Amino acid sequence: MNKFFIAILFLVSTLFANTTNDIDLKILKDLGIESSFIYNKSLQSTFDEYSSSENISYYNNLLRKSSLNAQIVRSEIESENIPDSAFFIPMLESSFVNQTNGKNSPGGLWQFIPGTATNLGLRNDEFIDERLDLHKSTDAASSYLKKYYKKFNKWYLALLAYNCGEGTVAEGVARASLDRYLELNPEMSDNESIKSYKRMLSDYRASKKGFSDLYIVLNKFKSSYSFDYLVENNSKNKYISEASLTYLKKIIVFSMIAERDLFKSIDKKAKYKLVKVKAHKGLQLKSLANIIDMNYNEFRTINKHIKKDVLPIDSKVYNIYIPQEKLDVYNQKIIMIKPVNEAKVVDSKVIKKVQDDKKSIKTTDNKKDNTSTDKKVIENKKNTKVADKKTVNKKQVDNNKQTIYYIKKGDSLESIAKKYNVSLKKLKSDNNKKSNSLKIGEKIEINR
Repeated sequence: MNKFFIAILFLVSTLFANTTNDIDLKILKDLGIESSFIYNKSLQSTFDEYSSSENISYYNNLLRKSSLNAQIVRSEIESENIPDSAFFIPMLESSFVNQTNGKNSPGGLWQFIPGTATNLGLRNDEFIDERLDLHKSTDAASSYLKKYYKKFNKWYLALLAYNCGEGTVAEGVARASLDRYLELNPEMSDNESIKSYKRMLSDYRASKKGFSDLYIVLNKFKSSYSFDYLVENNSKNKYISEASLTYLKKIIVFSMIAERDLFKSIDKKAKYKLVKVKAHKGLQLKSLANIIDMNYNEFRTINKHIKKDVLPIDSKVYNIYIPQEKLDVYNQKIIMIKPVNEAKVVDSKVIKKVQDDKKSIKTTDNKKDNTSTDKKVIENKKNTKVADKKTVNKKQVDNNKQTIYYIKKGDSLESIAKKYNVSLKKLKSDNNKKSNSLKIGEKIEINR
């Protein structure tokens, strides 16, 4: 009976082996994984699941619909000398859909959280979210993976760290290395140095402090480390979360499927190739789309990192993307469009207020020229009219020293003060604010 089960097990392994080839082994080698992992049962199971006709059709459709985004990722990975398998990170993270679901949610193809984006030098505020910048976010992801590769010297550990964090991977690998060392050298169990290394790992798990200690242990026992050992003992010792190991196995399997030419849409050419151009502050996106004769919604889709309809005013120029075929006409016509009034970039309601006020002032001035009414009376009427309409003072508008800002969701006095380079104390004083509380739609005067 035992011989029968052994024969069946051998047959299953042989069937999977017959579907593998040298390319599969190269995928493992490029990632730094032992070739023996090709026979791992869970890897075989993952391959069987995702190589089904239903799953291949599903992922082919994702690649087809996101050919532009996929093309950018693939090109970047090839140019940065990163293993081809990394291409499938956005497949798992975002299905190659470039979007975010909220201020504090992960965003973009690579699903960076706000804190990680900031650490990678990606701007993320109410005007710009560079997690949605197709090229810049992919550059950042490449740098992120390279940083982890430099730490672990294994690409598959860099992929795991991308998914679950550097500390989790360092602690798990260090603990697996030490455990295997003790299995090979059981007489060392009571050694005081070994006990101190165990305490380092235990203290980190309890407090998440002593990050550098992880690398002391990891480097000390790296010769004992084996990925096969980690996987085989993971359910018992929980070195790495099973979800993260599944994440890695999916990336490996997707790579194997791609090498079998089953993802036909992976080579689908995008509608166009994007090029990066400079655009000056305060330009309306609709005007930029018009000069290159491009559908506005399509233009917004390739420039999702610009949150507003107008380029912000806190930098001289901004990067935007256009189809390469439109580059010549863009360079010819960009000088034809002018930035909008600075106040409009802040809030379109301000422009209407300023325009209404200018009409009011002009009407009053005309009356002053055509009547002999007492000057003081005219001034009083003028001041009353301006006050009733809640408009800004003409001199302040002309000199651009005062801005009327209407509170939007997410605003705070601190952020407004910082944006307009005024002190918080002055801002509160000018608006008779005794606390920092704000209401959406509330008017704030900014005097500079």
